[in-house]
Amino acid sequence: MTDIRVLHVNDAAFTTTNLLREAQRRGLPWRYLPIAVADPAWHGMSGHLSRAVRGLRWEARLARHAVSANLLHVHVASVVRHTAWVPRPYVLHLHGTDIRTHQYQDEHAALIRRSVERAAAVLYSTPDLAEHVRWRPDAALLPVPIDVAALPAWRPDPQPTVVFASRWEAVKGLGVQVAVADSLRRDAPDVRLLGVDWGSGAAEARAHGVELVPRLRHEQFLGLLATAHVVIGQPTGMLAASELEALGIGVPVVASLEPRWYLPDSVAVPPVLGGLAVGRAHHLPPQDPDHAGSPTPAAGDVEALAEALAHEVITALADPPAISSRLDGPAWLVREHGTARAVDQLFELYARLR
Repeated sequence: MTDIRVLHVNDAAFTTTNLLREAQRRGLPWRYLPIAVADPAWHGMSGHLSRAVRGLRWEARLARHAVSANLLHVHVASVVRHTAWVPRPYVLHLHGTDIRTHQYQDEHAALIRRSVERAAAVLYSTPDLAEHVRWRPDAALLPVPIDVAALPAWRPDPQPTVVFASRWEAVKGLGVQVAVADSLRRDAPDVRLLGVDWGSGAAEARAHGVELVPRLRHEQFLGLLATAHVVIGQPTGMLAASELEALGIGVPVVASLEPRWYLPDSVAVPPVLGGLAVGRAHHLPPQDPDHAGSPTPAAGDVEALAEALAHEVITALADPPAISSRLDGPAWLVREHGTARAVDQLFELYARLR
C-alpha cells in the first residue's frame, strides 16, 4: 500500500508542507503542486495575457503530475475549479474560510457546494467547521498537522512579552482582541504587546497599544512566537495553526474554547489557559446556517470575555516556565497534532479510496 501516489494541490496553513515532510521521511510517493499566483503588478491587456500564459503553464504541470497519480488531495474548496477536469478522484481538504464563509456567499456558493459534493472524501482542519459541512455526513476532522521537531526552541525575551497570534480581522475576534489589549495596557503597563501588521483591523490594534511588526515569513513568525512569555489565541472558540505552533514551542497559550466544538469524545481538548472554563462562561451563539463567518460574542459579552482572557495572561506572566511545564503543550501536540498521526490517518483514507 506504500505505492499509493498522491498529488497534493495547494497549501494552507503549511498543512501540505508538514504532511509532505513526514511522507518523505517514510518514502511515500506523495507530491506537491502549488497553485499559480498572478503578479499584482500585472495590469491591462498585457496583464490578462500574462495571467493566461501562467494559467496554461500551471495546467500543463497539473496534467503532467496527475497522469502518474492515483488521486488528488486538494486543499481549499475553491481550488477545485482548477482541478475538476483531471480524471482522478480527489480528497477535498477544507481549511476554514472556504466552508465557513464562502459557501454562504452568492458568488461562491455553487462552486463550494459542487466541490464538496463531488469529492471522494472530505476533510476539515478545525472542529468548528463540522457544523458547516454536516450536509456531507462522511466529512472527517484531520487535526491541523504540526511538525513539532521543526519548531524553534522557546527563548522568551528579557522583557515580559505577550504576542497576539492571529491577524486583525472581525472573523478572528478583532473586537475582543483589542479589548484584551486595553485591559493589559491598564493592568500590566510594563508588558510589551506584539502582533503582526496583518488584517483590516491592524491600525485599530496599533491604536490600542499593540506594537506591530511587518508581515513575516513563516520561520520568522515562529521565531516571534518563541520570544513570547504568553501567546494570546484568536478569541473565536478554537485554535488554529498559529496557536497550535505556540503550544508546540512551549509557550503558555491563553484562549477560550467553545464547548460544543471541544466536548465530543473525538476532539482532544488543548492545554490552554482559560480554555473550556472561559468558553462556558462566554459561550458563542449557535451558528446561523445562513450566516457567513464565525459566530462572535454579543456586544455586552466582549468586555467580559476580554477581561477573563487578560486575567489569564497576567496570571501566566507571574511564572511562565512553571505554567509551560504544567501544560506540557509540546507533548500534547505530538500526540494529537503530530504529522505522524496525520499521515497515518491519511494513509488509511487513501487506501480505502484507491
